[in-house]
Amino acid sequence: MSGRLTGKVAVVTGSTGGIGEGIVRRLASEGASVVVSGRRVQTGEKVAQEIGADGGVATFVRADVSTEADCVGLIQTTLDHLGRVDVLVNNAAHFGSIPFEELTPEFWNQVFAVNVNGPLFCSRAVIPLMRRQGGGSIVNVGTTLVYRGAGERMDRLAYACSKGALLTMTKAMARALLKDRIRVNWVTVGWVATPGEIALRNRVHGDGEVFLREVAENAPMGRLETAEETAAGVAYLASDEASHVTGCELNVSGGLWI
Repeated sequence: MSGRLTGKVAVVTGSTGGIGEGIVRRLASEGASVVVSGRRVQTGEKVAQEIGADGGVATFVRADVSTEADCVGLIQTTLDHLGRVDVLVNNAAHFGSIPFEELTPEFWNQVFAVNVNGPLFCSRAVIPLMRRQGGGSIVNVGTTLVYRGAGERMDRLAYACSKGALLTMTKAMARALLKDRIRVNWVTVGWVATPGEIALRNRVHGDGEVFLREVAENAPMGRLETAEETAAGVAYLASDEASHVTGCELNVSGGLWI
């Protein structure tokens, strides 16, 4: 495959399904050699194999981003196999949803371990490498809940707060890494009907598909966002077309947040 990411190596966390899978497939279609990463080995290997069958270059590396050793190992394994890392997409997320009255320190810490510590550990592991290479692109996947709140019942308070911390991290890193030519950006995601989102709603409220259908009907553009649309925004920020873009909040939420 050839495209605007030809010659680049991209690592996408949480890419064994959902939005992450859409992102890793899009980056591969643009010519990047990609690393599919997540905790689900069988699913991740299947995604990598399918990308390869379509003419792309992909490998799977198991990693739990809540663990610093796994984040370091993910970047080191990529370097060992592919020789460099040009793009890091911090997509892995804990979509925690729990009634505010039932929120525990353990649950709060679990969400922050994935959504804040993961991007921190992965970024800290890749930045020295990108410095030696003369630059790179880090893209953090965010959410409109940072701006809109945490739901009427605050059932997504931990998730919204963790993504708020990630947005602050994005801005701080973008400013600090300017002279290193390492661009750090954020993609604001709206409602995406991933299997994980449906499963979460089913588990917590028992109305996953019904809920998302109602959300789609009331969405500003009359439909939900697709993983492919999120991926298109990430691909732009990962490419040299965005060579002068850093510290950006790219809103692909279909008007859910303006």
